[in-house]
Amino acid sequence: MKFSLASSALSGAALMAISPSANAINFVIIQPDDMQFYNDWNPPPYHPWTGTYPGKDYPGSSVLPWINKLRDEGLEMTQAYAASPKCGTSRYSTVTGRYATRSSTSRKKAFDTNKNPASASIPNTKLRNVGAMLDGQDCAVSNIAQVFKANNFTTGMVGKWHLSKTSALGGTIQDVKDEIEACGFMDAEAMYPDNLPSSLPWATGIHHNMEYVAYKAVEFIEVNKNSGFLYVNPTVPHGPDVSVAMDVDCKITTDGTVSTDWSVIGMTAEFGNNCTAYRDDVKVRASASTSNDDLGSIWVDDAIGAIYQSLNRTNQLEETVILFQLDHGKEKKDKVWEGGIRIPQFIHYPGGLGTAARTFDGLVSTIDIGPTMLDLAGLDENTANGWYSMDGKSWKDAIDNVSGAGDDWKANRCLFFESNEDRAVRCGCDKYMLLSATSPEASEATSNGWPWTSTTEALFDLCDSSRNYIVADSSTSSPEEHNILDDEPLKADDLSDLLQCHLSRTDATDDTVPPRYEECSGSVATPSPTVTPKPTLPVAVSGAVPVYVDSSPWQNDIFEADSSETLTATVLDDNLQRIRFNIRRPDGTRTGFSAGTLVSTSGDQSTYEMNVDTTVQSGKWGYRLDIQDLSGNSIEYPSDDGWIFFVVADDVAEVMAAARAEIADVISAHATNLAAKFVRHGFHDCVGGCDGCVDMANGDNAGLDIPIAAMEPVVDMFAHYGVTRADLWVLAALEGSRGAQPTGDTDNRDFTMDWFGRPNCEDINEDVDCVGGLCTQDSGPHRDLPSPSLDTHDLLAFFNTEFDFDERDTVAIMGSHTLGTLARENSGYNGVNGWLGNTNQLGNGYYDDLV
Repeated sequence: MKFSLASSALSGAALMAISPSANAINFVIIQPDDMQFYNDWNPPPYHPWTGTYPGKDYPGSSVLPWINKLRDEGLEMTQAYAASPKCGTSRYSTVTGRYATRSSTSRKKAFDTNKNPASASIPNTKLRNVGAMLDGQDCAVSNIAQVFKANNFTTGMVGKWHLSKTSALGGTIQDVKDEIEACGFMDAEAMYPDNLPSSLPWATGIHHNMEYVAYKAVEFIEVNKNSGFLYVNPTVPHGPDVSVAMDVDCKITTDGTVSTDWSVIGMTAEFGNNCTAYRDDVKVRASASTSNDDLGSIWVDDAIGAIYQSLNRTNQLEETVILFQLDHGKEKKDKVWEGGIRIPQFIHYPGGLGTAARTFDGLVSTIDIGPTMLDLAGLDENTANGWYSMDGKSWKDAIDNVSGAGDDWKANRCLFFESNEDRAVRCGCDKYMLLSATSPEASEATSNGWPWTSTTEALFDLCDSSRNYIVADSSTSSPEEHNILDDEPLKADDLSDLLQCHLSRTDATDDTVPPRYEECSGSVATPSPTVTPKPTLPVAVSGAVPVYVDSSPWQNDIFEADSSETLTATVLDDNLQRIRFNIRRPDGTRTGFSAGTLVSTSGDQSTYEMNVDTTVQSGKWGYRLDIQDLSGNSIEYPSDDGWIFFVVADDVAEVMAAARAEIADVISAHATNLAAKFVRHGFHDCVGGCDGCVDMANGDNAGLDIPIAAMEPVVDMFAHYGVTRADLWVLAALEGSRGAQPTGDTDNRDFTMDWFGRPNCEDINEDVDCVGGLCTQDSGPHRDLPSPSLDTHDLLAFFNTEFDFDERDTVAIMGSHTLGTLARENSGYNGVNGWLGNTNQLGNGYYDDLV
């Protein structure tokens, strides 16, 4: 079967959108270990040179009915990929929504060895907290179990874990369970810390036991009805010998030995709860095969049937999302060939997708699972507690081609792949590989006579002349046999630049910069907000590329939201081929590059335009240009991978809403707790009047340079609309206060901005005594701040004068300092000795004096 990249990304029933009446209430992700890519599932092309075919026939007499039920009654992703083709690295991207080299462990190791890029390897992709790295809380914060848990879901996992450094924890089951639970999974059962065999204590006498794994999965589903997230990782078909494991007593488990066999409907229950009788039946269905693939796949399929029947039996199936996928391609495991990274992926969700077979041909990855599952749960970065930045994005709208999103995912989306130091990127039909000098693939390719300009690069066209993706068959050679790098140097350069964009997002050698999670796509990537000076008209044309002259709207223009806007771009070139526009909407979605319309020419100067319906969303829009001439020369504008931003708003309230959304983005993207810093910053600024200035020479303001610097891009952007720095600092404090409230508290407040128009200190029309004589954001008037040396009367008087606080308000604001950053040494508490009797420390002793 072939999938046309020239046609819609959707087929069959997928052309009709089926929307759930409500959000999904249960989520089950199933990821068996080292399973085969069966023929019916449209495997990728065979491996170059060897001709090894990735697809396999079903095992024995079985057709894997339960897995295929998920496929036949659900959504099949025909072009799904593992972001990294190893057991542990694939699981990391599945539960975090991030590429493997984003892991705190990987970045720390790369930093310590001054090695960039970081290595995408199993030892480097553990869910660990590494305090030395910015955004280094993979266990405590940055995984979807933590987000589900923070939003009142019960979270659990069964089967193979592979995301902890077991030996460092002590090597026992309980040691690893404790860490798994710390990482957001509230219930970890039938858990195998790593692969078998192992010399660590947990593995003594342990073998595969899918009845126990299935039993614990069913138990979780039936106990935690209508609010569960379960991660199911069968340990098979991965070795060691599955046939040996099937002859071991199933009462022996990782949690000890029990007295009776496991009763699992769909497995042992039909055989009188006798594991031996059930396993004998598995062997019969495998047609006496003793291979791990055959026995293991049937064993996994039965366990999935047990899970399915449990959901159906408890009336939860309709609103449960079941996602089945392989952890990687088995034929070229560990490799960035198609046979290593392409995987089957099926999604069963009757309440949201119906039960008719559907397919989606857009490019999707394991990094998309996290954001999609949360989206289907009705959670997003604006509403969910515990949300963090991810590389992936939700395909919920794309599968129904909402606003052409599905076609865009097929034609324009780019995915990246990582294995050790090898990298690859696929955009549409094109795939580019960058292999390390020591890569086994590089030496293998060289020995097979590839016509390489460089022994570390390769370029492939994965489609045939009709632009159909080439799947495995005996009559068509693998596209990965044919390195077309020398034939398509410009395309190779474009994809190389794109890959470098991805690599630059995680420069592990710099521990002062956290990873950037904006998607690199086409030949551009979403940047952090910047303000670019408007260029002047060039007086002469130099070089062989088109020269950018002007465009409209310009950076930080503002428009009313009651009509569409026309984007224009003017270029100097007498041989111009086209100008393409890439649009970024306020919600972060992008349209991909689309050609503009030529509207005028004057000498060498041409103007193109594109109409954009900006009535659909108010807020901050952006666009980029791709300018090409007939000779193949091109430029991108802005040239620094940035965007030209403009705001669409009907009134001041919408302008302030856009500013607040920008501040929320700054808070979420920053590596430290900016919410708390913005609250403190706002109070210190408003002592004596909220005027957008603080005196950084005053030691009481130490640390405020961080929120000041973080707000500078926002101030630069919205100053264009007449919003002052003083207003924006207050708005940041309000947004910080909103985000700092207890999660899920019904008494939480919205902290609205009631009015604006505060002048900055340098604009006040009266003498202001600023430090150094010149008023700026960090050299404002000197103002005394409250200190612990104030007595009760003075402290209450201070807050009453400055903020009209009563006694209760004052105690509350002082309480915000009590355990600053939750460090005990800041609290005045002295361990078993109790609280220090020192009124200069904000501990209980201070409150005793205050009361």
